[in-house]
Amino acid sequence: MGQISEVQFSAEPETLMALSRLFTYPEQLPDGRDLARIFAQAGPIPACPSLTGLQNRYVSLFINHLPEVPCIPCGSWYLEGTLMGPSTTTLSALYREYGFEAREIPDHIAVELEFLAILSTLVRSASDSGDTADTRLINDLAFVTGNLAAWTPDFFDRVVSWDEKGFYGALARSCQPFF
Repeated sequence: MGQISEVQFSAEPETLMALSRLFTYPEQLPDGRDLARIFAQAGPIPACPSLTGLQNRYVSLFINHLPEVPCIPCGSWYLEGTLMGPSTTTLSALYREYGFEAREIPDHIAVELEFLAILSTLVRSASDSGDTADTRLINDLAFVTGNLAAWTPDFFDRVVSWDEKGFYGALARSCQPFF
């Protein structure tokens, strides 16, 4: 049995969920509470363009940009040089064990952050109630944290370089201390 202190990760579940929402394709302008949570320690909240401007930038950075997408938001691309690689399959199987269903590719940054928030909540709930989280839960939290730590520094660096003065560049800079 392990306790939360055994897992070296500092972000609160609410912060992880806010990051997940901010790295999801924007159907609306970002929620002010999410922005305040993420940028409270990282400096001023960056100016957000119009919804259409934010959507266009999201597509340009993460979905479709000729001749190639500059900032692929999926871990397998950085870990294995391909989409839907073995790491994606591993994450997908882990999600199924917890009954978690992803709307995106399983190793998309937003999906991994959301799942990490869920695991972190489970571990913290056990700790808050005076219980200990089981070894499997601790190991799964450590695995997902390690998986993100293995590829997000490269991803965040790419986002910062491609959107240096934009919203997503500021968001990526704010994430760098977590991973």
